[in-house]
Amino acid sequence: MSSQKNEGYKSPWQTDPARTGLIEAHALASDSDPTDRINLNQMIRYRYQRLQQQIGLHRCDAVLLFSPMNVRYASETVYAPITNMHSPTRAIYVPAEGKATLFDSATDIICDLPDCIGEQRDSVLMPYFIAGDLSSDRAGHWVKEVTDLVKQQSEGFGRIAIDIAEPEFVTMIQATGLQVVNAERIVERASAVKSDDELAGIMTSISVAEQGLARIRENLKPGITEQGLWAHLAFENAAQGGHWFEYSILASGTRSNPWGRECSDKTIETGELVGVDTGMIGPYGYCADISRTFLCGPSGPSNEQKRLYQYAIENLAFNIELIQAGMGFREYAEKSWTMPPEFRNRRYNSVAHGVGMGNEWPHIPFFDDWEVDDKRDDVFEENMVIAIESCIGREDGDECVKLEEMVVVKQGKCQLVSSYPFEQILIE
Repeated sequence: MSSQKNEGYKSPWQTDPARTGLIEAHALASDSDPTDRINLNQMIRYRYQRLQQQIGLHRCDAVLLFSPMNVRYASETVYAPITNMHSPTRAIYVPAEGKATLFDSATDIICDLPDCIGEQRDSVLMPYFIAGDLSSDRAGHWVKEVTDLVKQQSEGFGRIAIDIAEPEFVTMIQATGLQVVNAERIVERASAVKSDDELAGIMTSISVAEQGLARIRENLKPGITEQGLWAHLAFENAAQGGHWFEYSILASGTRSNPWGRECSDKTIETGELVGVDTGMIGPYGYCADISRTFLCGPSGPSNEQKRLYQYAIENLAFNIELIQAGMGFREYAEKSWTMPPEFRNRRYNSVAHGVGMGNEWPHIPFFDDWEVDDKRDDVFEENMVIAIESCIGREDGDECVKLEEMVVVKQGKCQLVSSYPFEQILIE
């Protein structure tokens, strides 16, 4: 069935789907309740130490973070995150050593400040939405605040890392003699390896997402629209204290091929495949990024639908079996499941990628997409959380099957943390 490199590997549907492979692993992954295992203060300390370690390794005096996900990673404080993605008024200054300074007037309304924050100051009011034509003047005043902090807590590097900021502010910071570098590499490297508390937070989000998938499956009937069906996932996340969605990808029938369309007002019909990618930021700010493809009954599946689905499971099972701590990213891409030529043009954009407070580093391209001078030859480390992707569809076909699992990297076999069952009627 599969190409030469995949020979000798028995996927779960080829042996006993009730007891082996991914289906057995699903049962093990679901047999836990992570919510009572999260020590929030311990999690904050771990993340703050990881961040400061990376600041030192990158020879910076400090990082200045505006991205809501990055601010939360550094401090476990969050307020109006979507607004702050496009018009940031919250920021955190984290020195290489010592406590942070949080710029935010609203945080004390919503939570107690963690111990890693030594001082709270007024919000940053630079965005044009708020400051209008005073934006540049306010940036100038705020530059003095930041440079004073660097002088007080400097490690002598003359470098500050910033993630996102108003262009005038960055230009003015550079004019003071400070070198500005990109903070994303620092934060991504820090967040890549998860603590046990973070893993419990991720599993909590996954649990909520899988309850949302169950609502989708239960309400999948001919006549419902894609938007109406996807809303069940959003409802479950909101009802359990979750946050936003990275996207609203749910597509049915011919809208599933090529993969990636967000939900529309299209009515779902019997016999169509319906794929959904959760892309959900859950209760603890962690992402649940899993995908499933369902069949809308009461019509039974076609042979082609079953064939696509079973290829997708084989793809997943092979790549999950392969990944382990110590393996290089490039080696993983090279050894991963060989995509049959008929599906190549409609494959996903990566073999796998990291997951944390959203989709995170690393992003593992297919081996033949690896650029000659690509320096992403790092290795998987224990307790990285990785999403394994599978998208199977023909360029001249009607539908795609999208499946995706999340795993924790371990020495030897990885740990599967997503557990929502596969569509039994498509693997029989």
